[in-house]
Amino acid sequence: MDADEPGWPIIDDFFRDLAVGRSAATTRRYLRVRARLYAFLDTVDLSPALGADADAAVALADEIARCLPAFVSEPWMPDGLTEARVHLSVVSRLAALLGTSSASRQTAAAVVEARERVARRPSVIEPARMPGRFLARPGPTW
Repeated sequence: MDADEPGWPIIDDFFRDLAVGRSAATTRRYLRVRARLYAFLDTVDLSPALGADADAAVALADEIARCLPAFVSEPWMPDGLTEARVHLSVVSRLAALLGTSSASRQTAAAVVEARERVARRPSVIEPARMPGRFLARPGPTW
């Protein structure tokens, strides 16, 4: 999207309203989701979501809503568990705000699938283990 297209104010107003009254940490998470969404809308081929309208500007609520299901898939999902949950929560809220029925249903289904994928992620990343040969006490044989 170009900076002067009307889709940007929709997104900016949404994130501004979302951050009101939130903690600084939550607001920073929202800003990271916003940055990913901007990168997504600027770089991804949106023709599967928009069909014949793909050459047109992603300017209206309906076009933004139709793109959201792809935004909850890889590589747009953050690695961290908390970040991923915030990402999905924000996308759900944005889809509800944009409110087109078919796009909202598609986004809701994509969010449910993404939440299931996130729930299967390990909650703690296990640190790399030192190979046993390095833990053995030095001796006459190697």
